[in-house]
Amino acid sequence: MAIFRKDSVPIAEAVSGYPDPWNLGRGFLSYRHLTEAGGLTQFGIALETLHPGKQSSQQHWEEHEDEFLYMLEGELTVIEDESETVIHPGDWCCWKAGVPVAHVLKNRSGKPATYLIAGSRIPKNVCHYPGLDMLATDAGYTHLDGTPYPTKGENE
Repeated sequence: MAIFRKDSVPIAEAVSGYPDPWNLGRGFLSYRHLTEAGGLTQFGIALETLHPGKQSSQQHWEEHEDEFLYMLEGELTVIEDESETVIHPGDWCCWKAGVPVAHVLKNRSGKPATYLIAGSRIPKNVCHYPGLDMLATDAGYTHLDGTPYPTKGENE
């Protein structure tokens, strides 16, 4: 199917997959996986809403995956390394694969912020989290020395 209606994809509540102590919990953002509904495999696009007072992820950069954001409603603070920029509807951001600009979104406003987020789906990607003892690989989260973090249930 090529055509989808506005509310045809259900809203999902984000649940952080980061290992402790970096886990963000649940409910920090909600999203609709738009390209999942269409069965697309080469890139992913989601309609995300970051809730007030929350952040989207841990600050990171990707070795092999391009990322793109287009702001629709509200305002976000985009943190890139040590620089902060507030963006509004109509603004967009591009993070090129392999360029070590660590970024994160924070909603410091009192209202939800909604945006389209897109990324390539390159296998064997490595995600770096500067300042944290953590990498994300196809095999899961590891410490910088390559030691895997326990998966949920292993340490409970």
